[in-house]
Amino acid sequence: MTSALTLLIMAASLPIDEMQKLQAMERNFFAHEDKLRRAKTQPKALRGWKLKRAFAHGAPWPEQALSSHTAGAPPALDIPWTTNPSVQSYIRFFTGRGRRTFQKWLDRSAVFIPQLRPILEEVGAPKDLVYLAMIESGFRARARSRAGAQGVWQFIPATARSFGLKTGHFVDERADLGQATRAAARYLLALHDRFDDWYLAWAAYNAGPGRVRRAQTRTGERDFWLISNELPRETRNYVPKLLAAATLAQRPEHYGFRAPNPEEVIETKKLAIGRPLSLVKIAEVCGIDSAMLWQLNPTLKQGITPPEHLYGKAFELSLPKATPEDCGDKLSKLPVEENRFIQTYRVKRGDTLSGIARRWGAKVLEIARANNITTRSTLRLGQKLIIPIPAKRRR
Repeated sequence: MTSALTLLIMAASLPIDEMQKLQAMERNFFAHEDKLRRAKTQPKALRGWKLKRAFAHGAPWPEQALSSHTAGAPPALDIPWTTNPSVQSYIRFFTGRGRRTFQKWLDRSAVFIPQLRPILEEVGAPKDLVYLAMIESGFRARARSRAGAQGVWQFIPATARSFGLKTGHFVDERADLGQATRAAARYLLALHDRFDDWYLAWAAYNAGPGRVRRAQTRTGERDFWLISNELPRETRNYVPKLLAAATLAQRPEHYGFRAPNPEEVIETKKLAIGRPLSLVKIAEVCGIDSAMLWQLNPTLKQGITPPEHLYGKAFELSLPKATPEDCGDKLSKLPVEENRFIQTYRVKRGDTLSGIARRWGAKVLEIARANNITTRSTLRLGQKLIIPIPAKRRR
């Protein structure tokens, strides 16, 4: 049984993660903003070529550049909206130093937002919570933070599991757009029920409800803006960042962004697979591109479909719709030796990646990918490795 849906073919990961690069730019931008604020100086009015040159070098926009849209009506959103100096600072950042990154987010949003909004509405959450996903991950299914948060909604493993998402060796459902969005909607609604305020719910999504509650206790206040100084800097900036992103995304052309130009999309179909087969083997048998298959199935952590008895059901593999119809029959006829299994191993003194690969009959590149390391990474004594191995070599 197959079904058609539209998925984004995302670009390969850059050497420096997009969100980490953006965070570095944010720190530099707001350090400059703080310096101006302490000196009690305002940017001079700029016009013509001077304004263009200042923008090109990432300088803060002068205050009067905001007057035309801060004085007008708020954007049409189904989440509470306000503007203040913190929100305006992020508008200046995204229209200045962060412009290139925000344009990428807008391009991806043309594909992701039409898919996310109906899911949020189905669960009963505001549809414009999509902008929380925008600032969390830039709409990248494989986005991963240093703290281990992953997916479009950047769930940490414990929170993901508490809302029904599987995060095992084979599959990480935090990268599943539909399941993760439903889980995020339920979590955000639970936080809103707890704090009775969307700004506090967003802050709790970022820092955890305990920190928000402690900040309320210390200040005796219940308003986000009145407790924000008691929150971590990242959380203090989280709400204005979301409001700024929502404001810009409503009328991007008004703020100088070009119309969204979505990346390549492809129509897909599903194929249920209950065997542990590598994506490389599937691509080879079915005559499709393995890199495309990897991008279409971001939930597969090891590049291997999970065994049905471990996953609880046959895995629904996404394939390009143009894949030959006999693909499933060909895969079912593969001998058992083509099955791939997971073996765990703790590094001992003198071990090397190539030596471990030879011992288990595995490939160095597959071991590296399975453990989120490179083929040149230094192994640590006692380090736990996950090794994909053929059934015929399993010990």
